[in-house]
Amino acid sequence: MLIFIDESGDTGRKINRGSSRYFLVSIVLFSENEEAESCDRRISRLRIELRKSDNFEFHFTNNSHKVRLNFLKATKSYRFIYFSVVIDKNPRKLQGPEFRTKESFYKYVCQMVMTNALPYFDTATVVIDQCGSKSFRKNLARHLRSKIEKNQGKIIKKFGLMGNLCGYFLRKSS
Repeated sequence: MLIFIDESGDTGRKINRGSSRYFLVSIVLFSENEEAESCDRRISRLRIELRKSDNFEFHFTNNSHKVRLNFLKATKSYRFIYFSVVIDKNPRKLQGPEFRTKESFYKYVCQMVMTNALPYFDTATVVIDQCGSKSFRKNLARHLRSKIEKNQGKIIKKFGLMGNLCGYFLRKSS
């Protein structure tokens, strides 16, 4: 099983000064590594079809409606499930220690989405998007392992980092 974590928005709380209104973390779960590899190859071919560079990322907000539809059509036949948690960062609504720092906020939202997906977990390799420093990503992996496996036993095989294309990592996790 492969699980990919990615975010949209930022954890900043100064909405009036440039921070995004919402922070979202999604995970995509592939039960079979081969299915993830096949989907990755299809996304690579789509880049070529759309005349995009090899490291082009399909960011929803930056892409035209046509590109979004092409991406959805290209990936719709692959077997995966996804979970998302969206946080409205209205300062009056977010209270508690998990929202005091950007790091604790990020960890908390990742933990929420992973907890929601627990019934679908099998021994998984979790791939983290390249957010923050290497130290932050290590701390995030440690945090998620301790919180997710607390009552579940060892269900996370390993953590890895996502590059521009995840094909290399997919082959290494098989």
